[in-house]
Amino acid sequence: MAEYRFVSCWRVAAPLQAVFDVVCDSLRWPEWWQGARAVTELEAGNSEGIGSVRRYEWQSRLPYRLRFDARTTRILPLRELAAVVDGDLEGRGRWLFSHRDGITAVRHEWEVRTTRRWMNLAAPLVRRVFSANHDFLMRRGAEGLASRLSADLLEVSSTEIADGGRESRYGRGLALPALAGVSAGGVATLVQMGLWRLAAPYPVLHMLWRDTRLAAALLLGRTILPPPATPDARAFLAAATVHLALSFAYALLFRLFGRHLGTRSLVPAGGAFGLILFGVNMYGFTLLFPWFAVNRDWITALAHLAFGITLGGLYRYERICCRA
Repeated sequence: MAEYRFVSCWRVAAPLQAVFDVVCDSLRWPEWWQGARAVTELEAGNSEGIGSVRRYEWQSRLPYRLRFDARTTRILPLRELAAVVDGDLEGRGRWLFSHRDGITAVRHEWEVRTTRRWMNLAAPLVRRVFSANHDFLMRRGAEGLASRLSADLLEVSSTEIADGGRESRYGRGLALPALAGVSAGGVATLVQMGLWRLAAPYPVLHMLWRDTRLAAALLLGRTILPPPATPDARAFLAAATVHLALSFAYALLFRLFGRHLGTRSLVPAGGAFGLILFGVNMYGFTLLFPWFAVNRDWITALAHLAFGITLGGLYRYERICCRA
């Protein structure tokens, strides 16, 4: 399971009692907290609310929803709310409240692990996006609370606590370029196969295996090139290694270049980048590996264009999601 630890802090120019009451009444969160789709009470708990169980459903800008149940374990009026959670997330969370000079400070601590298989598998690659999604939801909560109370929101922050207790803003690393490169390469391959089916005189599988041998020759040598073009596991693995390595390298290069571009420019710049790659690969690369010249056609050019546009789109989406 992927584990996450967050600390979010809000400072609102509002009375402590009012802030505590609004946060404590989570059944009404959907009325003011953007992203809180539904809150349902499953168990009432005792007269103080201890032991109550409520089911939460969240939706942010990302294309998935989170559902979990929270059982209240501690209520200290005007000081603390705590609960354990179970469902798509497992762990614990608590709210801490304090007040000074007319300003109420709210601190939310969240220590959870994901239980969905796809989220656990994807976490090493898109952890930053998941973390930024939490940041987005907490910011919408702070803004909604201030609006609900007709109060000024003075401060809002959300920080991930890394291993060893170190606080860090969401690190960049190489995981996202790896995911973007693989995704863009997959899209480019699908576009190329679709165009082969529509326009090329050869069967798609024949063309796909031809290109597999062309890439495999970079590692296995030119002996893999001559017919017959029969399937070969060794050639497939060699070609996959080449494509993955190049896709990652190109995705990392565009990420470095894209840092200097505006968000709206990333998609068109990605398209231009893809066409430049077509020129480099088909007219520069072929000086060393001439057998790739057979791919100098409009279908390969459009596949490179799709690769670049996909890269630009993924980085644009990541920038929007992770914007502070």
